[in-house]
Amino acid sequence: MGLDPSHLLAGGIGGLVRSLANPGGSVMRHISTAIVGTAVAGYVTPVAASVAQRYLAVPDVPAASMGGMVAFVLGLTGMSLCDILLKWARRWRDGPPPPFPPLPPDTLQ
Repeated sequence: MGLDPSHLLAGGIGGLVRSLANPGGSVMRHISTAIVGTAVAGYVTPVAASVAQRYLAVPDVPAASMGGMVAFVLGLTGMSLCDILLKWARRWRDGPPPPFPPLPPDTLQ
C-alpha cells in the first residue's frame, strides 16, 4: 500500500492517547479512535511532513523524525479532523444553513 509502518504506529499511538485522555467511553471507542488516527496519519503524513519540514525549517531535526512527530500529531487530531470533514460534507449535502433571524431593533443599542 506504500504506507510507512512508523507513521502508522505513531498515528495509532496518537489516536489511542487522544481516546484515553477523554474520560469514559468503551473499549470499542478506544479501538476505533486508534484506527482512525492510524488511517489519517498513514495517508496524510507524507504530505504534511514535507510541508512541516519546509516551513518549520529545523536543521537539527531529520526528515524521518519530523515524519514521526507529524504522524503522532495527525493521529492525535485525526478523529477531530474526520468529525469536521463529516460535518462539512453533511452541510454541503443539505445546502446552506438557514439564515439567522434578524435581531430585534432594541438589542442593537
